[in-house]
Amino acid sequence: MNSFPVQLVAWLIATAWCAVLAVVIKANRNRHRILRPLPPGTTQANPQRLSVIVPARNEQECVEVCIRSLLRQDYPDLEVIAVNDRSTDQTATILDRLSREFPDQVRVLHIESLPEGWFGKPHALDRAMALATGKLLLFTDSDCEFLAPSALRTAVSEFESRGLNFFTIGACYTMPSLREQLVVPACSEVVLQWLRPERVEDPDWPDTFANGAFIMTDRAAFERLGGWSTVRTKVSEDFELARAYKRAGYRTGLAQALKFYNTRSYGSMRESWDGWSRILAGALTIRQLMITVLRMSIMTYLPLCAVILGAVHVVRTGDLGYFVRGAMPAFLWAYLCRTGLDFTVYRLIGAPVSVAILAPVGRAFAIAASLRAALARAGIVRTYWRGAAFTANRLVTPQSPSVAAAAPNREIRAESAVAPHAAVS
Repeated sequence: MNSFPVQLVAWLIATAWCAVLAVVIKANRNRHRILRPLPPGTTQANPQRLSVIVPARNEQECVEVCIRSLLRQDYPDLEVIAVNDRSTDQTATILDRLSREFPDQVRVLHIESLPEGWFGKPHALDRAMALATGKLLLFTDSDCEFLAPSALRTAVSEFESRGLNFFTIGACYTMPSLREQLVVPACSEVVLQWLRPERVEDPDWPDTFANGAFIMTDRAAFERLGGWSTVRTKVSEDFELARAYKRAGYRTGLAQALKFYNTRSYGSMRESWDGWSRILAGALTIRQLMITVLRMSIMTYLPLCAVILGAVHVVRTGDLGYFVRGAMPAFLWAYLCRTGLDFTVYRLIGAPVSVAILAPVGRAFAIAASLRAALARAGIVRTYWRGAAFTANRLVTPQSPSVAAAAPNREIRAESAVAPHAAVS
């Protein structure tokens, strides 16, 4: 640890961590205030009609919780459009039942096939637009639960007061498993460190950020932009839609909210692997992904290994001064910076802070997912999600040939949920 090359590397890493801390502190100062739900009983003058569109594919475990949480909202002029996107479980039955129970508030659209050249979620959202009557639109996910009854009223108030055309609110995740508690913060950090959410409204910042679980927009701007057809083949449709808004000169905004809504991360390791690989491939360039792999490997694991080896040396020799000689102070500083940032990210994402000590395990997953995403963007491997395959960020197979052959002429049907139906997988 005392050779000059090792010391040079150590102090370069320590200096890099000083720069990272400076960026984090600046970002924290410049971030938008955290939204808190408006108190009950407050009124909103002349509220615009809000259409909430919820796509669901094989979401029988969560879709009813989502819909009922939306129906508890106190927004005065609200409609909910639920889309059953080719589900093969009980999703359609649940949505039909809810539509019968709330005929004036819930409309259900059943999609039985996917046309060529579309990814499933954008297609489901696009078809639902034919039923939507609101001047304001909210696209959310079926695994979201809206907690505060005034969440939507608060979001609309913020949207209008800031004069936005596109508004997204960061998610708070429910992470019941240790896998999720390790993977979600690590992968979220990869996206956040590149897209810089605190600069979403900065016209000089070329990129932007979006969270597909909560996208609010005014209908006029959305339709002028081309709607979901603009991003029908995109790997990460939410990021690409936000970028399209910003390129067109519309005002995009972001907020973090407390006690607004929760969403679930991926329920299995396979879903995490495919889902995060897809997100990273859609959000970041090959260059950004490869820098992420190198930066995480060097700036995280070199200091960690050095501190572990230093601790072993101290245990063996009793030489506590080892940590203040040669390269060890720099490695120790880098390790402390990394650990402190881990606690910050865990608190921001909503993961148990007590688990942050195991963050290097989740970061190994993030490195592997970033590498796979880079290879996918280069066209070397494919990424898969919900029956679709992508390579070089192009849609390769939106559905299996058997599905296309089984339903060549059927597309969608909309109803108020009266008769049972047979979903096509």
